[in-house]
Amino acid sequence: MGLFEFQYFDERVAVEIPGELLIDKIEPEVVTALYDVCSATEEALSNPVGAPTIEDSISKNSKVLVVVPDKSRHTNLREVVRVLLSRIDSAGAKREDITILIATGTHRPMTEAEIAQKYSDVLEGYSVVNHVYDDESTLVDLGTTKDGLPVQFNRLILEHDFIVSVGNIGPHPVGGYSGGAKGLLPGIAGKRSTDYFHWEATNHPLFDVFGNADNPIRREMEEIVAETGLSFIVNTTENADREISGVFAGHYVEAHRKGVEFLKKTSPIAYPVSLPDILVVGLGLDRPDLWGGAAGIYLAAALLKAGGILVLFAKCPEGVANNHPVVLEHGYRDWRRVREMVMDGKIADRTGASHIVTVGKILEEKDMKVILVSGSISKEDAERLGFIGADRPQEAVDMALSTAENPGVLIYWRI
Repeated sequence: MGLFEFQYFDERVAVEIPGELLIDKIEPEVVTALYDVCSATEEALSNPVGAPTIEDSISKNSKVLVVVPDKSRHTNLREVVRVLLSRIDSAGAKREDITILIATGTHRPMTEAEIAQKYSDVLEGYSVVNHVYDDESTLVDLGTTKDGLPVQFNRLILEHDFIVSVGNIGPHPVGGYSGGAKGLLPGIAGKRSTDYFHWEATNHPLFDVFGNADNPIRREMEEIVAETGLSFIVNTTENADREISGVFAGHYVEAHRKGVEFLKKTSPIAYPVSLPDILVVGLGLDRPDLWGGAAGIYLAAALLKAGGILVLFAKCPEGVANNHPVVLEHGYRDWRRVREMVMDGKIADRTGASHIVTVGKILEEKDMKVILVSGSISKEDAERLGFIGADRPQEAVDMALSTAENPGVLIYWRI
């Protein structure tokens, strides 16, 4: 019997699993963190990919919009943002002409305390604004692209002549990878663009998109973002310990792709020697709700045997998806009806509905059971979602093990 630890948001939990049942324990590649993030950021800003330097782009009359991630993105970007703001200041932009816009996507606005916790003193003295994707008074509708794609964003893009987006690059089920244009869509997009972007993704097989930077959804995203005037990005990659391993700056497509290639070389997705009957997954600090915690289900889509069981340790202090009550209202198993209701105009939240459809299709296609351990999602709500609820981690593992005589188990201690 082996004792194995898993991340459970802000703590660790341990469970016993018979050693002879363990197929594999996925250990990420060891990637060295940058010794000096500030110097690496300076270097990237001095040698941007496919774009002029900040100094060549900004003058004393420039109005600059800096788009930064919200608390749902756990990468520590404080020093990256600090160096970026210093370079913008040095280029001549006046402090009162620089606005920090927090890319909340469809998440709730960050509180002042949360902003201070994430960015420390870096943003002090700057105007800081939370994006609110469904507040029409803060949005501007720019019509459509040449291909008819909706363009609706925070109206601050019209009030600034230099827009720079900061973010991290990692595999993503909708955009292929985070970072690049995704910092703006859905980061600071309005409901019209956000709903289109998420709903359109449900028309494509998950693995045509996930971990693929050249996919139809990404191309449409970049076409929409081209209408915003996004001038520059600063993107990072990180290792398994959430430490920054690379910094990439410049054009929102060219610099992003350079970062993606670096990530694919240094941190390839690890696959087990054989597909397991049971996959046990722990969720980290950047998964505060089940909206983000669905990453465990996307993982199971690739790594779990058909008819298998996913054991998900998802503390989820913020519940299921507070900004998208449609998820808990309908659950994942009834995804076909949800799709029909969207098409009939009976569900307005296409972003929330797209999440239901994406997860529901995986559960159905894999014939997968999910046993959920959560400090914030009740057993009753787990059942409404289409899961099985368990009170304790060991109880969940024992439930899964009892379903077969000699099940193979794969463990993924944190995603």
